[in-house]
Amino acid sequence: MTKLRGVFVFALAGLFNISSGAQEARGTLVLDLKPFTSEVELKEKVEKQLKSGGLEWGTTAGQMVVSMVGKQYIKFDLSNFTRYGEKKTLEVEAGEYRITCAGFVPEGGMSVEKILKKGAYFNVDILTFTVKAGGTTTIEVHPTIRKERTFFLKFFLPELLVKVDEDGTVTGQKVINERTEASIAWDDYKGPLKF
Repeated sequence: MTKLRGVFVFALAGLFNISSGAQEARGTLVLDLKPFTSEVELKEKVEKQLKSGGLEWGTTAGQMVVSMVGKQYIKFDLSNFTRYGEKKTLEVEAGEYRITCAGFVPEGGMSVEKILKKGAYFNVDILTFTVKAGGTTTIEVHPTIRKERTFFLKFFLPELLVKVDEDGTVTGQKVINERTEASIAWDDYKGPLKF
């Protein structure tokens, strides 16, 4: 019985060692969403609406997803909403992360399906960053409001310039929601982020 008790205590001690090691393999991720700037003059009502807006995003298993598309259409836990001019700090698993952006440019359409087909796209793994155990990685987002037109409506969309700061060193910088030749159109995307 004494031997059995000794084995149990040893196993229990090992369990605590494993769990404390798992806690050490975490780091800090900060999303710092700067106040937006605008390339166009905004009416007071529009500016007030934009200031109440922000960014929907989430992280899991080495991936960070930022969405300009309504989160009900994205198959990812976009559990964070950060307003312009605010920061959000999370404790996350240490390791390498890839940023994917579900972008949107309004190009018309009379149904949700057509609007998404014409205007939504994915920038997959557009930027990478590393969160070191015990370290801090800051994703600094600089939104610039651009004016887009579709039919007779005006839309004000932020261009999202992202700077990655890993423990005080800028390691990457890119506009993550720009539609380019590398962007994957909504209907062409066959990955895990769509229902």
